Amino acid sequence: MSDVAVPRALADALAEELVRATARLGDLAYDLGSDEQTLRQHMASIQAIDLVTQIQLAVADMLRATAAVEERIAAVTLDDMAGRLRTAMARAA
Repeated sequence: MSDVAVPRALADALAEELVRATARLGDLAYDLGSDEQTLRQHMASIQAIDLVTQIQLAVADMLRATAAVEERIAAVTLDDMAGRLRTAMARAA
């Protein structure tokens, strides 16, 4: 397996796409949550949307970062995601 770096311009563009998608998902969650009945019936799903948006923003931050991989992972505030990333890096080593 070879390591191929993602060009900075592409990494930045991908990060921006993730931020745009996150904004749309956030708007969707807000719209769904603003209806009391929908909120009651679909609270877990709306919370799942929130988790997806957090993951997307974390990935965007990692794509933009210039620090070492270990430092990028250490900056991830979602413990499950950070653990999965550490496991993936350990397998690749």
